Amino acid sequence: MNANAGNTVRIAPLSPTHAYQIERLARALPAWFGIEEGLQDLRHCAESQPGFVALHRADVIGFVTLDQPFPETREITWMAVAPDLRRNGVGRALIGAVIDDARASRARLLHVKTLADSHPSPEYAQTRAFYCAMGFERLLVLPDLWGPQNPCLLMVRSV
Repeated sequence: MNANAGNTVRIAPLSPTHAYQIERLARALPAWFGIEEGLQDLRHCAESQPGFVALHRADVIGFVTLDQPFPETREITWMAVAPDLRRNGVGRALIGAVIDDARASRARLLHVKTLADSHPSPEYAQTRAFYCAMGFERLLVLPDLWGPQNPCLLMVRSV
């Protein structure tokens, strides 16, 4: 996996010290992270939840934060890759790290919430396509979780 020709990307455990760079990356993606309340929640999760970062040199170019609602499950709470580095294997590597970590702790299911297909956002259509390519399947729509304008799709996969 390369960020640019010849430059290696490294996947590392998330540390609270990465929170500033994670927030900066998210702010560069307003179509996905354009709600200030969500950005504040992301910052809190980056400081308090486990996860992984994709690093190019010392720069965070991708991240995933995780929750563990039960011993047998992991939830992806936030995930993003720098816009100019998409389709270079960074997201796939982050999901791979999550799956490896979940397997090592004997978790069996991984789930993620995203905007449902009924939402017109082309950006979230890309998000759903990515998760489908990573082996996630649509489980159910929670139409009121985030309000009627933002129907929530719950996607799951086994680890």
